[in-house]
Amino acid sequence: MRYNPPEMSPGSDRPGIGLALSGGAARGIAHAGVLEVLAAEGIPVSAVAGTSAGAIVGALFAAGVPPGEIARIALETGWLDLFRPQLPRAGILPGEGLERFLERMLPARTFEELRLPFAAVATDLETGRRVDITAGPLARAVLASCSLPVLLEPVKSGGRLLVDGGVSSQIPVRAARETLGAARVVAVDVNVGGLERPSLDTALKIAVHLALLWTARTAREEARLADLLVGVDARGIALHDLTRGEELLRRGRAAARASLPAIRELLGSSPAAG
Repeated sequence: MRYNPPEMSPGSDRPGIGLALSGGAARGIAHAGVLEVLAAEGIPVSAVAGTSAGAIVGALFAAGVPPGEIARIALETGWLDLFRPQLPRAGILPGEGLERFLERMLPARTFEELRLPFAAVATDLETGRRVDITAGPLARAVLASCSLPVLLEPVKSGGRLLVDGGVSSQIPVRAARETLGAARVVAVDVNVGGLERPSLDTALKIAVHLALLWTARTAREEARLADLLVGVDARGIALHDLTRGEELLRRGRAAARASLPAIRELLGSSPAAG
């Protein structure tokens, strides 16, 4: 079964919210819980921008996969379904496994086949600038959005090397508003309270922690630009812990339910100017 979202164009005056789904590795499972509540409550979504894990969930949703099915996929997927370690090149993990997984799971091959406007947010490794991908092969774009420096190899695209969108835009509010034209933007941050105490005993852990500190900074900057922030409690759940999927779904649903009055109020207001 496929989810059929209301037909509407981004930036129109028709009711609908643009979603900006944050990165968060395993915590991205919580996005499916948020989407389940929005769908059950009939909240119209006009466009979706996603960074890293948010790009995976956002692409599935924009392709018409029901939130409950996205949750099922998340619960049944392990890291070894996505990655196989290799001898170091530009990253410890190659991206081919994740790309193949996405190609199997996504009912759309390109952006042009999607049911909702969608942007996968990546970062130009040379310049550090945000790159909003809205056309071409879908799985490749999502892979670029997920390619955390050091861990995953950069993705070559259009003469650029692209890495994880969290480096430039952890919560992609600007992409939802500026690139997709969403008049009302609801940001979903699945990392609230979840900055882990680091164990800085290897070069890899130090590099990853530095990346996380940077993504936390970009998250704070863009969260302020959203019309509404749905914050999912991530305390006690590590970024790599896929075994806590049910709990992440529960927390995502709880955060969405708590935000429903504000979302309905936002839908009843006039679109933000500009």
